[in-house]
Amino acid sequence: MYNFNHLERRAKDLIATGNIADAIKIYLFMADGDQSLDGGYLGERLGACYETLGDLHAAKYWYGRAIEENPEVRLNAIKARERLSEISIDTLL
Repeated sequence: MYNFNHLERRAKDLIATGNIADAIKIYLFMADGDQSLDGGYLGERLGACYETLGDLHAAKYWYGRAIEENPEVRLNAIKARERLSEISIDTLL
């Protein structure tokens, strides 16, 4: 069994060193099977990682999941969704 706090510290260390892709792997592992995404926290962290990488569609999705799970607390995700409101698939159609 993995320790959630240890995984979170490791993911934050990876982010600090610019290794966002591996931090995403840890967050996805932590979220696997957790329907609430720990009250939206993991969705917000995934959104931030994807936004840092420039994958704004994925960021918008994960921020949205965070808001769905805990809209009263996920204020950063709400601000991020507003910031990414123009992200769409219109150019693909």
